[in-house]
Amino acid sequence: MKKITVIIIIAILVIGFGWLVLYGLRYSRGVPTVVEEKARPVLEIPFIEEKIDLAKGISPQIWEKLPAGEVELVYQVTVLPWPQKGLISPIAVKAFHNKKDIYFYISWPDNTQDYIHTTNKFSDACAIMFPLGKKIEAKPSTLLMGFLGKANIWHWKASIDREFWLKDFPEDKVYVDFYYPFEKEETLAVSKDIPQSAVRDLLAIRVGTITPKEKQQVQGKGVWNSGVWEIVFRRSLNPADVELDAIFPLGKKQYCAFAIWNGSKGDRGGRKSISDWVELRIK
Repeated sequence: MKKITVIIIIAILVIGFGWLVLYGLRYSRGVPTVVEEKARPVLEIPFIEEKIDLAKGISPQIWEKLPAGEVELVYQVTVLPWPQKGLISPIAVKAFHNKKDIYFYISWPDNTQDYIHTTNKFSDACAIMFPLGKKIEAKPSTLLMGFLGKANIWHWKASIDREFWLKDFPEDKVYVDFYYPFEKEETLAVSKDIPQSAVRDLLAIRVGTITPKEKQQVQGKGVWNSGVWEIVFRRSLNPADVELDAIFPLGKKQYCAFAIWNGSKGDRGGRKSISDWVELRIK
């Protein structure tokens, strides 16, 4: 009887030891954790028989009719300092089309209206990024604009908005005048880029390649009121060039991502709040 008991005990110990060895080999690099994947935000883009003349405003009465989608943002982790003190999150987004043009609306709280871009002063800004290419499902990372894939970026900036719509250009403090000394006529002009829009229509194919497209297809306007920014983008529903412009196929999948720059907190370049991809459903 004692012999059988000893054998049973030895068998249990061997089995237990074998199980521990197998467990250790399987999880030698740590015990896996189950991470619940968040549902991807979805932005409905309905058809509405409305048209917005941005020269007259952003038409708040139209946007009030549309439900707002809420998109969470996180601060980038590519540029110091970390973490950012003035993270912008969440933002409210809306969109619609009238079969001719497509409109996007972005709104977020900001206690300061930063529209001057100069030494140690930075402008508020926002952007929408769309993946390009035949395989839209193979979306590039939103961490760096255009990282690992081609992307079309619509970049609105408060400083450019003020120049374009209000013709309010910052004073040039570098030159005494606009003529070379002793010249009767201007032969060496001090050039200034006159914006074609408050939104820069950009293309990125990899890190460090963000460049304005030759033809700027996107218009936009921003309004700051009582601590809230409201920005409206407008572009033709049909792309001028399917290789360079974001496409919005009816009934098919498209994606976009958002970015916000808070000028008063030192945001510029890579310092920004960013979202993950948002699925667009164009009806």
